[in-house]
Order: sequence, then C-alpha cells, then structure tokens
Amino acid sequence: MRHIFHDVPDALLISLLSSSSASEIFPLIFVVGYALLGAVIFKAVEGPHEAEIQALVKSARSRAVDVVWNATFRVNRLDSKQWRTTVMNEVNHFKTIVMQSIRKGYDGKEYGKQAQWTFTGAFLYSLTVITTIGYGNTAAKTYIGKTLTMLYAIIGIPLMLLFLTNIGDVMAKIFRFLYAQSIRLKFRLILWHKKRKAAKIRRANSLVSRLTRGHRVKTDSSVDSFGLCGGADVEDLLTARVEMEQLEVRATAAAQLESATVPISLVVFTMLGYLGVGTTIFKVWEGWTFLESFYFCYISLTTIGFGDKFPSTSVSNTEEAQEKLVITSIYLLFGMALLAMCFNLAQEEVQNKTRWIADKFRSKDDDDD
Repeated sequence: MRHIFHDVPDALLISLLSSSSASEIFPLIFVVGYALLGAVIFKAVEGPHEAEIQALVKSARSRAVDVVWNATFRVNRLDSKQWRTTVMNEVNHFKTIVMQSIRKGYDGKEYGKQAQWTFTGAFLYSLTVITTIGYGNTAAKTYIGKTLTMLYAIIGIPLMLLFLTNIGDVMAKIFRFLYAQSIRLKFRLILWHKKRKAAKIRRANSLVSRLTRGHRVKTDSSVDSFGLCGGADVEDLLTARVEMEQLEVRATAAAQLESATVPISLVVFTMLGYLGVGTTIFKVWEGWTFLESFYFCYISLTTIGFGDKFPSTSVSNTEEAQEKLVITSIYLLFGMALLAMCFNLAQEEVQNKTRWIADKFRSKDDDDD
C-alpha cells in the first residue's frame, strides 16, 4: 500500500512529461510566430496609411489656422462679410479634408504621437483576429489590409483552435498533478500528526514504566484511547494501532489519488482569480471602476469583444504604453489557454459525475430485479 501512495503522483508526472511532446509544443510556437508575422505584415501595410492620413489632417489644420490668421490681419477688418467668406471657405475645405480622411480610416489621433499600428498594436490586432475576439477599435483600413486580414484568419483561426486544444490538455494535466500533490501533502501531514501523537504516548508510557518500576501496578486508565499497562504489551499494542491507522490513511490516499478529479468549484475559483488579477491590473492602469475592468476582462477572454471598452494606453507611442500593450497581449493569450484548461477539467468532472449517477441508477435497477 505504501508504494501505491507514493507512486500515483509519479505516474501522473510521467504521463504529463510524456504528453508534452513536440506535437503539443509546436502549436504554441506556431501561434506566437504567426502572431509576430502578422504584426510585421499589418504594421507594414497599415502603418504608412495611418501616418499618411494623420499627416494630411494635420497639414489641413495648419493651413486652416494660417488662413484664419492671414484673413484677420490682411483682410479689411471693417469688411466683416469678406472676412467671414474667407474663413468659412477655409473651414469648409478643412471639413472636407477631415470627412474624406475619416472615410479612409482617420480616427482623430495625433500624427506622430498616437498610433494604433505600432508593432505591439499590430501584434494585438493579430491576436484579436485569430482568437476571434475582434474588438473593432482597431481594424484594417486599406484594401490590401482587409484582404490580408481575411487570408490571415483562414489559417490563423484553425491554428489557434489547435493550440487551445493542446495547451488546454497540457495545462489540465499540470493542474491535476498539482491537485494530486496537494492531496498527497494532506495525507502526509495526517500521517505526521499520527506519528507525533504515537510518540507522545510512547513517552508517556515510558514515564509511567519508570515511575512504577519495581512495583506491579494495574490500572484501567488510558491515555488518548491507548491503554497504559506498561511493558512490552503496551508497545506492541501501540505499534499495531499506529501501523493500522497508517495503513488506513495510505489506503484512503491511494484511492483518492487514483480517482482524483479537480472539483468544478476549484476550476471556477481559478478562473475567477485570473479575472480578478486582470481586473486589478486594468483598474490601476486605466483608472476604470472595478466593474468596467472586470467587464473588459470577461468580454475579452470569452471572445465576445464588443470593443466598447479598450485600454487607452494602446494609442500612445510611449515605451511604457507599449510595454502595457505587450502585457495585455500576454494576458489575453494565457487567459484563453487557461479558459481551455478550465473547460477540459470541468468536462472531466461532469463526465465522472454523470457516470456516477448512471451507475447509481443501474445498481438500483439491479436491486429491484
């Protein structure tokens, strides 16, 4: 029984290591590499277009300011009609430029200071495409970019599904192994406690033996359910009792380890914990309320992706903002893998419960017959 108690987690570890083969590691490498490739492509295609549109609007705005300035000082100030006509014409021209730019994808961001199509922004866009999150706040504006997005998704989405299937299975095995180790630790603590208790009783019995040495004293009292009669009888009884309890503990541990499945409550708690971490991060970064931060994390990891909430730091070109954008990408990628793991564990638990209920009904029918 002792070898069962010790070997079950080792068997789980061997199974875990053998499952982490190249066929399950490659999808992770492919997904990250594919997202990096997408970042390079979309930055190269959409980045210049974004910069061109922003530069056009900036130029039109500067021209409008110059025209108004010149009209104010060169046009006869007493002739308000001429001034109004000059300024109105320039305002209409500026409005036309802005409307044309909006149709081409201009989103009001400042040229050279705010950009969506940085490398990290394009990387996040690639992830939202292959994960089907699709926030909508960042989208390809050029015909080439839109065409490449469709082609990119055709390959990327199946690759992402394969990645989630494999990584979810691997992470589920790791989680099961850790859960089995926690069970193992629990029963080790129980055994340690029983051994410590037995040692105390032995010391007490030894003390009684020394005190009553030379005198034959019979007593019916007990110390913690063990009789203290002194001599070898107590030692034999104590040893047998301790060994019996240890065998019972090991048998219980082995049974639990062999049939151990992660409870759904622990799975839900793990996922809520991860959502809580993301909620705290975005609450601090963006100054959102707790509900807004939790809402963003939830719609992101469930791939709903309304796009009505998105970290505003992604439109900044500062080094800090780009680092935050990288962390956001990692959070989403790992979160979806964690979600796949939770589905894997929950599915196993539901199947076991269903099997248990079916066996109960089957046993009841056999008893009735």
